Amino acid sequence: MKSIIIGTAGHIDHGKTSLIKALTGRETDHLKEEMKRGITIELGFTFFDLPNGEKAGIIDVPGHEKFIKNMLAGIGGIDIVLMVIAANEGVMPQTREHLDILSILHIQHGLVVLTKKDIVDDEWLQMVEEEVKEEIRGTFLENAPLIPVSSVHGEGIETLKEAIIKMTQDIRVKSNNTPFRLPIDRLFTIDGFGTVVTGTQTEGSLKSGDEVMVYPTGQSAKIRNIQVYGEKAQGSFAGQRVALNLANIKKDEIQRGYVLAEKDSMEETSMLDVRLDLLKNTDRELKNNTRVSLYHGTSQVLCRVMILNKELIKAGESCYAQVRLEEKIAAKKGDYFVIRFYSPVETIGGGIVLDANPKKHKPYDKVAIEELKLLETGSEKDILEIFIKKYSLTFKPLSSIVKQLGKEGTQAEKCIEQLVKEKKVIMITKDLAFHHTILRALETNLETILKEYHEENSLRLGMSLEECRNRLFKGKNKWADSILKYFHTAGKIIIQDERVALSAFKKSYTEEQKKIKGQVEETYYQGGWMVPFITDVAKSFQDPQEVMQIIQDLVKEGILIKIDSNIYLHRFFYEKALSEIKSFIRENESITLGQFRDLLETSRKYALPLLEYFDEQKITIKKEDWRVLFTN
Repeated sequence: MKSIIIGTAGHIDHGKTSLIKALTGRETDHLKEEMKRGITIELGFTFFDLPNGEKAGIIDVPGHEKFIKNMLAGIGGIDIVLMVIAANEGVMPQTREHLDILSILHIQHGLVVLTKKDIVDDEWLQMVEEEVKEEIRGTFLENAPLIPVSSVHGEGIETLKEAIIKMTQDIRVKSNNTPFRLPIDRLFTIDGFGTVVTGTQTEGSLKSGDEVMVYPTGQSAKIRNIQVYGEKAQGSFAGQRVALNLANIKKDEIQRGYVLAEKDSMEETSMLDVRLDLLKNTDRELKNNTRVSLYHGTSQVLCRVMILNKELIKAGESCYAQVRLEEKIAAKKGDYFVIRFYSPVETIGGGIVLDANPKKHKPYDKVAIEELKLLETGSEKDILEIFIKKYSLTFKPLSSIVKQLGKEGTQAEKCIEQLVKEKKVIMITKDLAFHHTILRALETNLETILKEYHEENSLRLGMSLEECRNRLFKGKNKWADSILKYFHTAGKIIIQDERVALSAFKKSYTEEQKKIKGQVEETYYQGGWMVPFITDVAKSFQDPQEVMQIIQDLVKEGILIKIDSNIYLHRFFYEKALSEIKSFIRENESITLGQFRDLLETSRKYALPLLEYFDEQKITIKKEDWRVLFTN
């Protein structure tokens, strides 16, 4: 489906609104003040019927210089512009400014319409045509059709309609596979329905019932109803004029300049990295830290321009810059914008967003400048690699990165496959990608953390998994276990029993620790069946934690047997107790707790845990107050 938006442009009182009425039969001025003064103040909207039964949206913009911000709020999403110039006046200041703005915003298609031909003679009309041709030379309108019309008498209107219809065939079909986005240009409430917003849907598709997000506030809203060109619809598509009835949002919670978009497809931002172009015909220079007004989508915000690769830029020059905004907006890479001096008000240039969520740069930062060059001229694969690298340490899901870049799924998948093949990107999970340099840095950090831990705790099997997560990721991270699992699978670390160790780590004893180990073993040997509890053994040495680890090692080596959490026996006495109980039961058929206690000449405190351990090991089985040998 090809959805097309047509917009007007031109000086005040050159007949833009009258032209639209002649084309469509509909009036776009709706404010009482507009009717009274005979000028367009706010944006006006209607549609143009195409031969195939579809509708092309029409946006009528104000021509007065005082309302240029309204013009900018409507002109950004258009496909075809009707540059309107009155035949009786010719090219005027707002004609030039509107043409500059259209060029900055990279509008590609348009027609020049000379209105009011009925009030000038042929000689004058011809002179104005020559003036206009000279004015548009070198612009995107240089080869555009130039059509004189009379909106009053209808002369030339059919010719204009045919030219518009023919031009619509050259407009590329917009993809609906990218995330939905709609910059808000009007909002109001309707009794019984609530909040309604309108705008030109610039990306993606939408249907009733969808959940969307309001940017830059981050509020969630549900689409209750959709209207396209004034008619109720189940869905809407990129390139259509849309009115949306929102649930869960009050009118005073949103404003013109906000954006409705798919969840997680954008981020609020207070900085933009851009390529900035100054108009050739401006008389101004742009110095570093200059305060200007930035127009993006339907938003207007004051900002300061930090030039990165020059001291200043002059008319017709370009630079890389960081725009630092005084209010947060939502933008995407590839968006166009306009800048104007705010005092005196004057359009001086604009450019393209290269990074909508950058970190702060200093002037002449070589790394930042080279990256911006690549973001401007690099392939889609190069650009995706930069953004994966940028977001690696913030653990942003790959699906969100692709959404923010406005890429189609299959297109992005091919780039990712190639980056993985080139080993520039490593997939941790299906939706978490790491740039190889960032993953290597994370691996180095993990190695350092574990190496230091092993040096300080040479007898421990490794750092607790929880401590490792906290130290490596500086707090909670839902991806932590997946990343550690990747390093484990890659053979960099070993995860066992909730502990993490370097794969090359081996426990080692110092001479002093060997001595302590011998002393601990002797303590248990001398204790026989009446050994101290493990905590008491540990406390009898200078470093109880170290001794606890030594005891665990002795258990693993089979020298000590863990009977319960408190009692450990030397293997010699354990095996002796095992031999004694088996012999006693074979001779007497069973044994009681008291008999076992007397047999070992110990106390009930030690005899009972040992009997229960024999039960657990299926050596004995308890029957009432006595035990017999276990048999299968």
